[in-house]
Amino acid sequence: MSLNILLVSDTMIKDRTAIHGKIDPKLLYPDIKIAQDMYIHPLLGSALYTKLQSLISTNTIAGAYKTLLDDFVADCLVYYTLTDLPTTISYQFWNKGVVRKLGENTDLPSMSELVDLANKYKNRAEFYANRLRLYLRQNAAEYFPEYINPGNGIDTIVPDGRSYSCPVYLGNEDVKKDRGYESWYQGDKPNC
Repeated sequence: MSLNILLVSDTMIKDRTAIHGKIDPKLLYPDIKIAQDMYIHPLLGSALYTKLQSLISTNTIAGAYKTLLDDFVADCLVYYTLTDLPTTISYQFWNKGVVRKLGENTDLPSMSELVDLANKYKNRAEFYANRLRLYLRQNAAEYFPEYINPGNGIDTIVPDGRSYSCPVYLGNEDVKKDRGYESWYQGDKPNC
């Protein structure tokens, strides 16, 4: 279940990035929520994700969970949010359709520049996602039992051990195993 509880605030995003402080928070909230649901939830798994949301909603987050949120989840979520933000802020829905906002004395970036900017932030987000994943793997047994036991319902999201994405298909992993790549195949399997 995905509650409408954000793990980071619009103020945190503005403080940690080059986002202008006068951007309407209403424009940031949907991208924070979608980044949480699409990227952070699969990294944490259902039980740990729900636990963090519960602790935030009751304002009782402390100890290892606060460290997890402040030192690992926040940076990852901030940069995943920025991945989608360039187009969200540039294009808005109005009663006459989708409009690209223009400011006074501004030069508009091309779509390829917006894509490059989004890719830059995605690289940063994946870096922080890898740190988050490694931190959880190292500390789950002692501090985060929810990571190890994400639940067993049909809608349970099991934590994803991969942090990086690769748009290139490199073949079937079983073929790699059959061809003598056992040492690579064991342990952490990279996504690409």
